[in-house]
Amino acid sequence: MGPEGAINVIRRREIAEAEDVEAKRAELVADYRNQFANPYIAANRGYVDDVIDPAETRPELIKALRMLESKVDSIPPKKHGNIPL
Repeated sequence: MGPEGAINVIRRREIAEAEDVEAKRAELVADYRNQFANPYIAANRGYVDDVIDPAETRPELIKALRMLESKVDSIPPKKHGNIPL
């Protein structure tokens, strides 16, 4: 849910009681974005591994794919077969 929808649900009473509804909604949305809709806050709390600059997206993807290029997946042997029923 985006900040606009979240504010409309969480703070509906505050918005309804305000004299200027649109200004109050804009203020609450900006505050919500600063507090919660921020990748740096999520990274600080450990929800994401890394925040990369948009200009660095391609080199980071190339690095990750090159790392996986030589990956060999070993499947363990079956312990039990299917019994005929």
